[in-house]
Amino acid sequence: MYCRKCGKEIDDEAVVCPHCGVLTVRNGSPRFYGQPVQSVQYNNAPVQQPAQQPVQTIVPYDDGLKSVNGLGIAGFVVGLVSLALGIFFCIPAVVGLIISIFAVINRKKYRACNGLATAGVVISAVALAGWFSFFARLFICLILFY
Repeated sequence: MYCRKCGKEIDDEAVVCPHCGVLTVRNGSPRFYGQPVQSVQYNNAPVQQPAQQPVQTIVPYDDGLKSVNGLGIAGFVVGLVSLALGIFFCIPAVVGLIISIFAVINRKKYRACNGLATAGVVISAVALAGWFSFFARLFICLILFY
């Protein structure tokens, strides 16, 4: 095997190049993570010590966004509940619609679950429309027949 930095031949089982101290690569990835090491002699026995060159650390990408839109999830769940209970109560539909609207307004602050916020708005609006439709027909029937 040859060193990827200095090009000199090294042992196939070497973890670092004994000539330049760079990590060897096996199957496309370094053997271990840490500082490159260099080989030195101590009492005629090779000892590996950390190299003096700085190690570049990888900083995870931070875009400043929160990971999950919790209001979007809550609005979606309350919207689903309002579909089941919308005929009897309009409160879950109104609450689901309000929560989902706030989640849609704040969706640029979150990385995930923004589609659930939009779905919560749609589901809650459908449940609210169903509630109004049901009670409007009920009210009309009461007026016409009594």
